[in-house]
Amino acid sequence: LLDQYKATQSLLVKHFDLIFIQHSVPRLESHERRALIPKALRGIGSDGTKSASGLFNVILRLLHDLKLPPRGSKEDVALREDIGLADPKDAEFVAHWLGKLILLRVQPGGAPSTPHGLSTNDITFLTLGKPETWNINAKGLALAETRIKAAAFLASGAFNDSERFLPAIHAASSTDFRMAAIGDDMIKRTSVSLEDKDLVKQLFDAHAKLPSPYRARILNLLSKSEISTTFTDEILAAFRQNIAPQPNSALQVDGAASSGPPGLELTKLHRALFEYINWVARIGPAKTDFSKIGSPIIDSMKKFVEEQGWPKPEKQTLDDIALRSRAYETIGVLAKGTKMSEEEYLTLAGWLFRSLSEDPTPDVVVNIDGALSSLTSVFKPPHSNSVNLKLRTILMTYMTMAEEGDVVRSARHAATKWANHCLSFSDVHARWIDILAVSGRRDERNDVVEEGQKGLDPWTYYANDAKSSALPSWSEMVQLFFQEQITHINSTTWLHGSGMEVDQKSAFVNFSGDSFFAFPLALDYCKRILFLTALKDFKIEPGWERQLESLMQTDLETRKAVRGFLASSSHTTAITNLLVAAFEGMIKENHKVSEQSATCFVNLASLAPRAVLDSLASRYTELMPLISSNKREIRALGAKAFGILAAHPSKFQGDSAKSTASVEQILQGFKTAIGPEDNLSEGQILACAHFASRVIYYGHASSESVATDLQQAFPALDAKDRFSTSVQEVFFDAYAQIWTAGIKVAPRGQDEVQKLESLTKAFVDPLTLQAKKGNEKAITALGRLALAYPEKNGEDSTPSELVLLILEKLYSLYEIKQAEVHFAVGEAIAAAVAGWDAGVVQLTLDVDASEGPWRIGCRAEKMTAVLEKLLTDAKTTKPSLLKASGIWLFCLIQHCSHLRIIQSRLRECQAAFMRLLSARDELVQETASRGLALVYEKGDPELKEQLVRDLVSAFTGTGPQLKVDDETELFEAGALPTGEGKSITSYKDIVNLANEVGDQSLVYKFMSLATNAATWSTRSAFGRFGLSNLLSESEIDPKLYPKLYRYRFDPNTNVQKSMNDIWKALVKDSSTVLETHFDAIMRDLLKSILGKEWRVREASCAAISDLIAGRPFLKYEPYYKDIWTAALKVLDDVKATVRNAALHLCISLSTTLTRQLEESGTTAAATAMMNEALPFLLSDKGMESGVEDVKVFSTITVIKIAKTGGKSLNPYIPMMVPHLLGLLSTIEPEAINYYYQRAGEERKEKIDKLRSSMVSQSPISEAIEDCLRTTDGEVMTKLAPGLEEAIKTAVGMPTKIGCSRVLTTLATRHGNDFRPHAARFLQLMEKQALDRNDEVSQNYARAAAYIIRVVPDEARQRFADRFLKLYLESENEARRQKVADAILALSKISPDHFNSLEGQLLPFAFLGKHDTDDYVQKEFEEVWSKHTGSSLAVARYIPEIVELVQKSLNTAQWALKHAGALAIASAVKSITGASDLTGQVNLENLKALWPVYDKSLALKTFPGKERLLDPFPAFVDKSKGWWEKDSAFGEQLRKIAIREAKRNNEEYRPHAFRCLWRFAEARDDLTMLPEIAKIVTSYIDLTSEDEDAMDVDKPAGNNKSRGLDPRSQIAWAAIEAVAKGYNRAKMQKSPFAELKEVALALEENANSKSGLNLTSPYISKFEFDAIRRGHWYDCVAELLETALKSEIKPAGDEGEILKWYLATLDLDRADMGTEDQRLARTKAAGAAVQLTKKSGESLAETLQTVKTAMDKALREERSLDVQAKWKECLNYLA
Repeated sequence: LLDQYKATQSLLVKHFDLIFIQHSVPRLESHERRALIPKALRGIGSDGTKSASGLFNVILRLLHDLKLPPRGSKEDVALREDIGLADPKDAEFVAHWLGKLILLRVQPGGAPSTPHGLSTNDITFLTLGKPETWNINAKGLALAETRIKAAAFLASGAFNDSERFLPAIHAASSTDFRMAAIGDDMIKRTSVSLEDKDLVKQLFDAHAKLPSPYRARILNLLSKSEISTTFTDEILAAFRQNIAPQPNSALQVDGAASSGPPGLELTKLHRALFEYINWVARIGPAKTDFSKIGSPIIDSMKKFVEEQGWPKPEKQTLDDIALRSRAYETIGVLAKGTKMSEEEYLTLAGWLFRSLSEDPTPDVVVNIDGALSSLTSVFKPPHSNSVNLKLRTILMTYMTMAEEGDVVRSARHAATKWANHCLSFSDVHARWIDILAVSGRRDERNDVVEEGQKGLDPWTYYANDAKSSALPSWSEMVQLFFQEQITHINSTTWLHGSGMEVDQKSAFVNFSGDSFFAFPLALDYCKRILFLTALKDFKIEPGWERQLESLMQTDLETRKAVRGFLASSSHTTAITNLLVAAFEGMIKENHKVSEQSATCFVNLASLAPRAVLDSLASRYTELMPLISSNKREIRALGAKAFGILAAHPSKFQGDSAKSTASVEQILQGFKTAIGPEDNLSEGQILACAHFASRVIYYGHASSESVATDLQQAFPALDAKDRFSTSVQEVFFDAYAQIWTAGIKVAPRGQDEVQKLESLTKAFVDPLTLQAKKGNEKAITALGRLALAYPEKNGEDSTPSELVLLILEKLYSLYEIKQAEVHFAVGEAIAAAVAGWDAGVVQLTLDVDASEGPWRIGCRAEKMTAVLEKLLTDAKTTKPSLLKASGIWLFCLIQHCSHLRIIQSRLRECQAAFMRLLSARDELVQETASRGLALVYEKGDPELKEQLVRDLVSAFTGTGPQLKVDDETELFEAGALPTGEGKSITSYKDIVNLANEVGDQSLVYKFMSLATNAATWSTRSAFGRFGLSNLLSESEIDPKLYPKLYRYRFDPNTNVQKSMNDIWKALVKDSSTVLETHFDAIMRDLLKSILGKEWRVREASCAAISDLIAGRPFLKYEPYYKDIWTAALKVLDDVKATVRNAALHLCISLSTTLTRQLEESGTTAAATAMMNEALPFLLSDKGMESGVEDVKVFSTITVIKIAKTGGKSLNPYIPMMVPHLLGLLSTIEPEAINYYYQRAGEERKEKIDKLRSSMVSQSPISEAIEDCLRTTDGEVMTKLAPGLEEAIKTAVGMPTKIGCSRVLTTLATRHGNDFRPHAARFLQLMEKQALDRNDEVSQNYARAAAYIIRVVPDEARQRFADRFLKLYLESENEARRQKVADAILALSKISPDHFNSLEGQLLPFAFLGKHDTDDYVQKEFEEVWSKHTGSSLAVARYIPEIVELVQKSLNTAQWALKHAGALAIASAVKSITGASDLTGQVNLENLKALWPVYDKSLALKTFPGKERLLDPFPAFVDKSKGWWEKDSAFGEQLRKIAIREAKRNNEEYRPHAFRCLWRFAEARDDLTMLPEIAKIVTSYIDLTSEDEDAMDVDKPAGNNKSRGLDPRSQIAWAAIEAVAKGYNRAKMQKSPFAELKEVALALEENANSKSGLNLTSPYISKFEFDAIRRGHWYDCVAELLETALKSEIKPAGDEGEILKWYLATLDLDRADMGTEDQRLARTKAAGAAVQLTKKSGESLAETLQTVKTAMDKALREERSLDVQAKWKECLNYLA
C-alpha cells in the first residue's frame, strides 16, 4: 500500500491507500513498522498533495517504534541516510511539521484548543480535521508521548542543526520537563549562527505568534545576535508586544493551565525583554540608525516604570524590584545610544533626578544613578543659553533640596557629576555647584566631596580633553558668589537655616545655613583662578595648587606678573569686590572662616595696587579682634593685614607734618596697648612692627622718627627673662620686619645708639644664643639687623663691624645638624651682605612701595669675603662644615646670582658643587644639583661646555678621587659597627683597625668601599632638578648608551630616577636610539648580568626585561638562548634582590613566549622561540637543575608553554611528556615522604589517595594533558618509546600515577593514533598493574581497561589469560587483590569489551567473589553483580566454573582451595535454587558439579566450610532421580553426610549435625535415626563435665544459637538432629512409633533400662533449661504437628509417649521464658493435647493434670496472646 501510494498520481487512490494504511499499521509487528519508516519519509517533502497530512500522521504512528541510536555514534551519523531523509526537502518538511506538532494543544476529547503559533490550516494538517486523531480512547495517538518522541527524533542525526533549530525552541519552551530537557540540549549543541539574517527574521516572525514562554526563549537567543539589532521595526514591534501586561498569554501551556501564575510568566518575559533591549542599546548604535526606535522604547520604558508606581513603586516584590532596576538601567543605555534633542535629554534627566531623590528602594538607586551617569556621556557642552539655564535650574534644585517630605535621598552627587560633565569648566554656575558639594554641608558624603573637588580642578577636568582649556572668569565668579543672590534655587532653607542671618547685599548673600562654611573655599577658588588667569605660561599638571602657591611665595617674577595683571583698570572692580569679600570673612568670629579668609586677603592685598585698597584702608580698626585672637596664625595674618591697611597712603593725605602726626598717633596707641612688660600682647607687637615698616615703605615718615616712637614700645632682647618663649618669638619676627625697613631701634638707656658693644649686648648675643638652638626666626632677625645699619663712606665704622660680627655669628652655626636650619642661615647671610639686592629680602615687600633710603644695596667687599669663605669651606673634609657651606653657597647663588660679583665666580662655584655631588647626604646632593643647574643657567657658553664635560666624566669615569685626612668621615655612624657601641666612620678609624688586626690591606678594602659609595652617591644626584638637561646640549659618545640604559634600572631609586631624567634629556627619540644601538646594549647587558657587583647584575636583569618587551623576536633571536642561560643562572644569586630581579626577567621571557604562542602559535617566530627555549628549559640547566628556584620556574614556564603551544608543540611532545612525568615525583613536597615513611598502613593508604589526588589536580598533569591534545600519529610513534621507558623506570608514585593518566588519555582521545602501540602498552600493564602500591596498581589497572578498547582481540584474550593465571598462581592475598582491581576496572570502564570476554571473566569473577580475602571478595562481587542479572546466570557457565574450581582445588594454596570449594558450593546452591523457581531439575548440571563438589567436601575443616554443607541437603533432594537409579551414588552421599557429622571440630560440628538431619529429611528411603543417635548422643549430655575439654575462647554461633555457650550449641544441634532425623515416610505411617524412637534416643544418656522416664525426662533437667526455652518447644510443636498430619495407628503405648513429651514442656512453670517462648510452649502443648484426643487413648488422669497446669498458667499469664493460646488448648480438652 505504501509503495502504491508513493507510485500513484491519483488523489483518490492515495486517499484510499492512506485509509487502509492507517487501519493496518496498528496490526503490524514493531519491527515491521520500523521497516516502513524510511519508505514513508522518503519523498514526503515533494508531496504537494493534500494527502501529505495523512501520510505525516502515519509517520507519527510509526515513530513510536523507532529505536534511536546513541547520539554521536556511527549509527547516529548514518541515520539520516538510513531513515530516508537524505533529501534536504524531506528533512526540512518533517522538521517543520514536527516543530508545529510540538506547539499543538488538544482538549481531553482530542479537539484542538486555542492555537499558539498555529494557523487553522496547521491545525487541520496535524489533526486531519478530526478530533479522534488525538483521542487515545478512539484509538488515536497520545499527543504527549508523540511530541516527546518527535523531539527525540529531531535531536538525532536525522536532522541537521538548521533544520531543527526552531523546533528545538518550541521544545525547550515546553512545560513538559522531558521535552524541555531535549530542547535545551539541542539548543546548547547547535552550531547554527545567530548572525544569519534569514534565521533572525524567522525568530522575529515566531516571536510575534507564540505565547510568552516561547517569546522569552527567543529573546534570550536574540540577545546573542548582533545582526538582530539592525531589525529596528521588528524590535520595536516586539517591545510593544511584550511590555504591555498580557495576563492570558501564558494560561494555556501544553493543553492545561500553566504551572505558574501569569505574573510569573510576565516577569520572566519582561526580564528577557529588558536583557535584549539592553543588548540592542549596546550593540545597535554601531550597526544601524538607532534613533528610530530609541526614543519610543525609552518612552515605553518610562511608562512601564510609572505603571508600577512612580516615583514610589506600589509593589516591592523581589521580581518587581529587579525589573524596575533593569528598566532604569536600560533607559540609561538606550539614552546613551539614541540621538535626541537637548530638550528631550533635559526632560529625561529631570525625570531620573526625581526618581533618584524620591524612589525609596535601595536596590533600584544604583541603576537610576547609572542611567544618569550614562546620560552625561552624550549630553556634552556646549549648549544653547536656554538649555544651560534649564540645566542649571535642575541641578541647583537638586543640589539644594532638603531631604524631607517625599524626598528620601540626596541627589547631590548626581547633580555635581552632571555639573562637571554637562556644563563647561568655564561655567561659573557649575563651579558654584562644585563649591557647594565640597563645603556646602557639614556631614556631606565623601563621594559628593570628591566629585566636587574634581569639578574645581582644571587639570582633572581637562585631563582627557586636549582641545580646550578655558578657565572660568574669576571676575564673573566674584560677581556671582559675593555680589548677586543666586535666585534660581528651589529650596525652602536657602535664605534661612541653622546658620547666620545675612543681608542680601553683603558678601554672604549666598552663604547662609550650612553653606556659610563654603565661603572660604569660594574665596580661595576665585583667588586661584585669578592667579592662573594672570600667569598665562603656568602649566597645569598634577600638584599644580602646591606649585602655584610655592611660586607666589618664593618667585619674584611670578609675583611681579600677578601684580602687573591686577594693575589693569579693567580688573579694579572685581579685585576690589574680592578683597571686600575676603575682608568681611576675615572679621567673622568663626575661626575656620576667619583664618582662611585672612590668608586670602593678605595674599591678594600684598599684590594689589594702592588704589584698590583705598576703600578698605579706613576699616583697619575692625582688625583689632584678629590682632588679639587666641590663635597664633590669625594674629599673624591680622598683623599683616593691619600693616597693609593702616599704613595705606589714603590715610595720610595732606602735608608731611600731618602725616607724621598720624603715624605718631597710631604708634602711641600701640605703646599704650602694649603696656607694661607683664601684659605684652603678641598680636599688637606684630601689628606695630608691620605698621611701622609699611609706613616706611609707603614713604610717609622717616626711619628716624618712627624709630623714636618704637624706642619706648620695643625693649632690647637681652632681657630674655622678662619674656615668655612665645613673646620672644614674636619679638624676633617684629624686629626682623623693623630692621628690614631700615628702622634703628636702639637699646633703652643707651646714649650712643651706634655703639657696637650696646648692639652686641642688646641684640646680637641674644639672637645668636637662640640661633644656636636652631631658632630660624632668630637667625632671620640676625641677618636682617645688618639692613638697619647701612655703611656710609667716611662715617662711623660701626655698621661694617656689625656686619662682620653678624657674619661671624652666622658662620658659627655650621654644627647645627638640622639641614633645614642651614637654609635659614644661608638666607640670613645673603640678606646681610646683599641687602635689598637679595631676592629673599625683596619677597618681604607686600605693599606697593615707594623708593627710599631704606633700600640699601649689596656690600661688595663683604660679598667677596663671604664667597671666599664659602668656597674654601666647601673643600674641607669636616662633614658638618662641608654640608653647611654647600647649603649656604647654594642659598647665596639662589638669591644673589644676578649680581656681578657672583657671576664672576661661577666657575669656582661649579667646582665646589661638583665636589658636593659625592656627598652621602641626599639633601646636600640635591643642593649641589640645584646649584649646578643654576650655575649652568647663568654661565657663559664656555662655562656651560666645561660643566657638561665635568658631568659626563663623573658619569662614565671610575668614580671620584677621595682626598682624606684623619677626620674625614667616610661612613655613616653605625654602618660598620665594631662592638661596644662603636663603629668605623673616619679614615683614622680605618687605620687604627688595620693596626690592631695586623692587616694593612684592610685600609685599601675600606677605601674601596668608601669610593664605591661616593661613586653611586654622585650618580644619584645627576638627574635632580634639571641637572640632566645640561647633557642634552652636548655631543654624546654612543658607548654611553649601554651604560646609561643599564643605570636606568639601578636598585638605588635615586640613581634610577636620575638616570631616567638624564635619558629623557639626552635621548629625544628613545625608540630610534634603542633600535640603532640594540646589539651594543644587549651585549653589554649580557656581560654585566654575570658581573661581580650585585647592583649591576640586578640592574641588568631589569634592563634586559625592558629591552626585549614588545620587540619582534627576530630582533633578539641571536641572544635568546644566552638570555635564558643568564636569567636562570642569576636566579640562584646569593643576593635576594638579584634573585627577585632575575625572577621577573624569567617571568617576562615566559610571558613573551606564551603570548607569542597564544597569538600566533605556528609562525616562524613562535617556532624559533620554541626551538631555543624548550630544549634549554628541559635540560639540566632548567627543569632538572639542582637549584630549587630554577627548577620551579622552568617547570612553570614549560607548563605555560604546554597550555598555549598548540600544534607547534608536536615536535617536542616526545621529549616534554617523559620529562614532565618524571617531574611529578621530584617536585612533590619532601614533607609528604617524611610523613609517609612514619605512617601506619591505614595512614599510608590515606596519604596515597591524597598523593593521587594531588597528581590529578597538579598543573603538571594539566600540562601533560595540554601536550597530548594535539598529538597525531607521527607524534605518537616518537612518543611511544619514551613513554614506555618512563613507565618501566618510574620510581616515584606520582610519576606512575601520571603515566597511567597519560595512557588513559591516549586510549580515549587518540584511539586511532594509539592503536598500533596499544598492544605493547597493554602487555606492559600486566606487570605495572601488580605494583606494590595499591593506588598505583589501581591506576594502571584503569589504564589497562581503557587500552583494551583499542587493542586487537588476541591482545584482550592474552590479558584475560594472564590475569587468570596470576590469580591461580598467587601466593598471597595482595596479588589476588591486584588481579581483582584489574578485572573490576575492566568491567566498569570497558563493559562492552568485558562482555566479549565474559565466557572467561564471569566464571573467574564467580570464583573470585568467594575468595577468603574480604577485599578480593568485594571487588569480584561487584563485577559479578554488574554483569549478571541474578544467580540464575550461574547455569550458563557451569563448565567454566567447574574447570576453574578444579584448578583451584589442585593448587597448593589453601586460600585458593577454599575459594574454589566455596564457589562450587555457591554454584550448587544456585542450581538447586533455580530448580525451586522453575520447578525443573537440571540433573546434568548437578552431575557436572558433583565431582568438584565432592572433592570440596572432602577438604579438611576450615573457617567457613559450613557454607559447603548448606546446599548439600538440597543437592541430595534435587538429585533424587540420580541416586534412586544409582545406589552407589546414594551410598556415597550417606557416607559423606556421616563423615562430615563425625568431624572433630567444635565450630563445625553444629553445622554438620544440622546437615545430617536435613540429609535424613531428604533421604526418605533411609532410616537414619539410629545412626544419628549413635553419632550425636554423647554430645547431648550436659550433666557431666568434660574433663578433657580445653578452656578456650570461642566465637558466638549463628542467630539460632544466640544466648547458648558453645557446648550447649553442640548439645542443641545434637538434640535437633535426633528430633528431626526420623524417617518422614515412617512418620506418615506410624507416627507414635517414630515419636517413641526419638524419645528413647534422647533418653539414651539417662541410662534408664525401664524405657521412658515419664515424670522426669532427661531433657527436662535444669542443665537443658535454656535449650528447652529457646529451641525445644518449637521443635516439639513441629514434631507433634507433623504427627497430627499422619495416619494414627494405635501402638499401645501412646499415653506414655505423649506424657514424656508433655513432661518436657515445663507446664508446671508457667512464667518460664519470654513471651515468644511461652507462645511456642502453648503451641506444643496444644499439639500434644490434640494428638492425645486423636489417638483415642484413655489418659484422663494425665489430661486432668495437664488441665490443672494449663489453668494455673492461664491465671498467671500476663500476655493476652499467650492467654488466648492457653484458652485454645483448654478448649481442646473440653
